[in-house]
Amino acid sequence: MAGMDLKTVPLLPSLGDLPEAMRDIEDERRRRFAWEYVFNGAQGAAAARVAGYSDEGDGCKVRAHHLLQRDDVMAGIAALTTRYLFSLAPKAVLRLEQLLDDPKHPKHDKAIDMALSRSGHGERSQVDVNVSGSVTLNHTDSSIEDLRQLMAIGAPRAKLIEAFGASGLARYERMLADKVSHETKVIEHRNHE
Repeated sequence: MAGMDLKTVPLLPSLGDLPEAMRDIEDERRRRFAWEYVFNGAQGAAAARVAGYSDEGDGCKVRAHHLLQRDDVMAGIAALTTRYLFSLAPKAVLRLEQLLDDPKHPKHDKAIDMALSRSGHGERSQVDVNVSGSVTLNHTDSSIEDLRQLMAIGAPRAKLIEAFGASGLARYERMLADKVSHETKVIEHRNHE
């Protein structure tokens, strides 16, 4: 707020014209403090003084510090600064236009880059990566193999039920028995050849 005369703080508007976060500050002095703090250049003690807090023994410095720790006050300040910053955007756009129109200005090239990138026409600085493929998982075969290993190390039946569930364990045991039987037949068949 460098261009603003810090001695002249705009008048606090009516409650209905303030951002919601400012309206949510229930205490009038805290609301006034937030307003003054934003528009006096963040001079906390001065804002507390104007808001009506006592300055005995530098009390406004302490009060300002405490007020700046309050969530409601900080939310009000954030809402005011956001609104104020938004109101400055047209001025910034005009200044940018002046910079762009002056090719001798030392920041002319930077202004061009900024205007292009902010409007979606800047250099791309990202890489698109597309990866495709597939993974096939057979949970049944995996569970049968897990059951085989657990049985091989002598896991108690209670642990097997815990791992596979009672109905799942019975199913996997039958499938494992069929698989072992099939493997045994294949080995026997190969031995007879």
